[in-house]
Amino acid sequence: MNDKNTSTGSAAGARLADKVIILTGAAGSIGSWISRSLLREGAKVVMTGRNAEKLDAFMDELAAEGFDRAAMAPALGDTADPQVCRDIVATALEHFGRIDVLVNNAGAAGPRRTLREIPFSEAEMRARGDDQTMLDSAMNLLAAPWNMARAVVPQMTECGSIVNVSTIFSRTHYYGRIPYTVPKSGLNALSHGLALELGDERGIRVNTVFPGPIESERIDNVFANMDALQGAEPGSTSKEFRDLMIARRPGPDGELEYRYPTPADVASTITFLSTGESASLSGHAFEVTNGMQVPAQSRSKLVSWPDKRLEDLTGQVVFILGGSEYEEALVFAERHLVSGARVVLAFRTLEALGYARSLTASRGLDQLHLLHLEPLRSESADRCFDYIRDHFGRLDAVVVLPRSGNGVHGYSLSTAGDEDVADFVRDEIVSPVAFAKALANNLDRWGTITEAPALTYVTNPSDGHGNYLNEIKRAAIEALLRTWRHEDSQQKKKGERCWSVLPNQLVRYDNQEEDNLTFSADWAATLTNRVRRMDPINLWVPKSIKRATGKGSMPAAIQRVLPGLHKCKTAVITGGSLGIGLQLGRFLAIAGARVLLSARSEPKLREARDEIVEELRGIGYPKPEERVHILADIDVGDEASLETLFQHSIDLFGHVDFLINNAGISGAEEMVVDMTLEAWNRTMDANLISNYSLIRKYAPLMKARGSGVVMNVSSYFGGEKYVAVAYPNRADYAVSKAGQRVLAEILSRHLGPEIQINALAPGPVDGARLRGLGGAPGLFERRGRLVLENKRLNRIHAAVLAALGEGMTPEDLLVLAKNAVGDIKLPRTAKALAKLFVQVEESREGGNSTAYLLNRDLAGKLMDRLTTGGLFPPEIAERFLESFVDTPTPFFDDSAVKKAAKGIETGILNRLHLHKMPTDEQIGLSTVFHLADDIASGETFHPSGGLKFDRSVTEGELLLPPDRERLAKLAGKRVVLIGDAMREELAAIGEGFINLGIASLSVLTRSKEAQEEIQHGLEPKANIPIDVRVIGDDLEAALDDLLQNQGGFDVVVSAPFARLPFNAL
Repeated sequence: MNDKNTSTGSAAGARLADKVIILTGAAGSIGSWISRSLLREGAKVVMTGRNAEKLDAFMDELAAEGFDRAAMAPALGDTADPQVCRDIVATALEHFGRIDVLVNNAGAAGPRRTLREIPFSEAEMRARGDDQTMLDSAMNLLAAPWNMARAVVPQMTECGSIVNVSTIFSRTHYYGRIPYTVPKSGLNALSHGLALELGDERGIRVNTVFPGPIESERIDNVFANMDALQGAEPGSTSKEFRDLMIARRPGPDGELEYRYPTPADVASTITFLSTGESASLSGHAFEVTNGMQVPAQSRSKLVSWPDKRLEDLTGQVVFILGGSEYEEALVFAERHLVSGARVVLAFRTLEALGYARSLTASRGLDQLHLLHLEPLRSESADRCFDYIRDHFGRLDAVVVLPRSGNGVHGYSLSTAGDEDVADFVRDEIVSPVAFAKALANNLDRWGTITEAPALTYVTNPSDGHGNYLNEIKRAAIEALLRTWRHEDSQQKKKGERCWSVLPNQLVRYDNQEEDNLTFSADWAATLTNRVRRMDPINLWVPKSIKRATGKGSMPAAIQRVLPGLHKCKTAVITGGSLGIGLQLGRFLAIAGARVLLSARSEPKLREARDEIVEELRGIGYPKPEERVHILADIDVGDEASLETLFQHSIDLFGHVDFLINNAGISGAEEMVVDMTLEAWNRTMDANLISNYSLIRKYAPLMKARGSGVVMNVSSYFGGEKYVAVAYPNRADYAVSKAGQRVLAEILSRHLGPEIQINALAPGPVDGARLRGLGGAPGLFERRGRLVLENKRLNRIHAAVLAALGEGMTPEDLLVLAKNAVGDIKLPRTAKALAKLFVQVEESREGGNSTAYLLNRDLAGKLMDRLTTGGLFPPEIAERFLESFVDTPTPFFDDSAVKKAAKGIETGILNRLHLHKMPTDEQIGLSTVFHLADDIASGETFHPSGGLKFDRSVTEGELLLPPDRERLAKLAGKRVVLIGDAMREELAAIGEGFINLGIASLSVLTRSKEAQEEIQHGLEPKANIPIDVRVIGDDLEAALDDLLQNQGGFDVVVSAPFARLPFNAL
């Protein structure tokens, strides 16, 4: 020993005076230098080793060099055994009474084999002439220092020091040395975790020393063997690592050169970290490498949600190896299945496999292929890969999830149990390497693979306890993937294979958000797609997905497709607080448009706006609150409101690209005979006239600008061109919706080519309005009740008409106001009413409807029918209602109403080819795409679930004149003509009726001029009264007068009161 750093104890300092240090591997190549350095500074050293003879000889050598033999204590054994570690601690306490420093230096090289040749069993080890298996190496290099730390910490003085000796090659590729670099990389993470854990609890410092290639004959031999193993030029490996250095040092001739560091460099660094001079240092990495520029980690952060639009895994075969967290494994499987992949999902334990199998059916995942694979049993792995080869003949991607979930091996490093350490090293460090070996060998054995499968290892999510164990696993697998990449690429260069792998590791535990799992699973599928090739090994899920990606939550598939579709467009939507209007506003906003939602209710509009803004913020739109606007108190049945909406939108946007006429009302929901004129007009104003009014306002501006789109939200029940669809009890609604449709058809010829105008005509929509809002009944329930009420009302109306025909007077029928069937005494001649009473008592609607005729609402409708028809004098009807005895509630039993509602719903569903009603969201989505079609106008779009109704053709050609027998039937009829504009035609029609011998002719006109012209065109005839009267706009009152005071009418012919205008829109 000629180096000045090997001087004897006579030259000792005092930096470690009275310090007790346990040094593992004390007699090894570097350990011997560390021993001398520590002793030289006055330390008492417990020297460990596995070979008693070697250790004794080394201590004798030290004593001969002048070091104090009393400052040395031997401790024998393999520190991979935790009991040996505890015995070493006992030896230290017995000899010196305390422990101040632990230096974990011991370690072996492990088998020098490439991934495909690493021995995992004793038989493999012996067959290849190795002295360790992969497990032996991992226990020696990772479990041993961990065991020593666990044994020492309880006995270590406060503010003690632990120094773990790793290697710089744990951060670089190192050909054929996976058994060495994988556990060493795990040791790096173990050191940092211990520093975090022990620094807070005991003030104990933990640091890691990373020696580079140490100047010696041994390293020259190691690198020479690597060159030969890779088929590289001699000296290539040495040059590669020297080229990473940035500090030159004097060589033997005194000239500066890039050379390896010396054992003394390592020993002096460890000595420094053992002294009080390093009291401020913990959790740090000390690289003794002459400045080798090696990153601490190969990493990148995933700062975007994966784009699923181009992800197509159709026909690809994906193998997922799951662990105990079978629910997470199923999510990864689902994310691949939705992109068309064929997925084989294997579990390491039969228990997890059983749980997964029980869930697949309930989740509709029957297409999964479920297998069992234990990586540490090569025959198990071979069996799985044989299955894949035999069933599919290809493998496109592999996703490897952790074997165990968080907490299985505990959370603490310093207080972990013996079994926890042994199981963790076997299952989480060695097992992934075993799987990688099995995969690589099986793919080679197939001989049919032409492209490397995508390989993705995935970590656990955060354990909430510092993630110390998760970090060890991550670091170890990073070293595995780094060297696997290097070995494959080198073999490809040599021509030994035509492809090389580029595996990645998704690191999840830095993020604790709800979207962590779906974000990670989608990224795994994206990597499977093999369009994104990521050079960094570790792909970290960011701490905040929202902050890093600009999106607050997992974007639905449509949120990835829509953005930009309607970029820079503006839209006005009436009825935008609920239903289709809300969804149209939402999807147009997602597609890039700025929208103005209008409705009557401000609270509902604010809620709608807040929901859309939050979604836009999650997608990543800047200033989303400026993209969605609302205007409340807009009643589309009120012209002043429409003017306010128009002016506000122009002030807000400057122009409007999309006018969506969506607002409307359900209508009176009455039979025509029971519907008031006010209710009819209200429906027309809200549903139809409002559309025309807004089109008149916006169309000129759209025309002038050269483009614009108008969409009238009609209904399937508005019919089609020349075809009507019957919609009982909803005549006003159906007519208004037909008007919206026809408005689009007619105006398209006048608004084009600049403006497109179309109609949207869905059938029943499965949304809030259909199901009911705020406790109010939904559409089917309302219609179910209406059907029951109308059946009862029609039955009683028919019985009253029959009773009048039997000779009863309106006065006689006042007895029905008693309402209770048991309280009404009928004359024997009242057969129709007697029959009615029996029908009521035998009815099945439940409630009080079997004992009572009507409720008050139905009684009012009955009187309206009878007075309007001229059958009851108004005063009799008034007396009836005043004396009417109302029915106790409920009139109909709720179950009967629900049964009727269910029957209506079932009837609708049976008419849908898809057997399901579209939702508001589905209609909104399909319409947003429809709005992107710039070649359609005057057309009707039917997103209805395939609804098909019987239709009535509304037009036909009159090819032949009517026969005489049919005309003869008009003799004696009371005829009413209505109109004002078509005066000559009305006079001719009236003359024709008169010539057929009708009983009377009444003509109702709006103006005095029309009255005179039509009167002049009619030739009076004996015994046929002719009455041409001016009624203005009060048509309803005129018809009531004919019914109530002049005996009614049999035939009505209606013509327009005014001709169509010829002025521009």
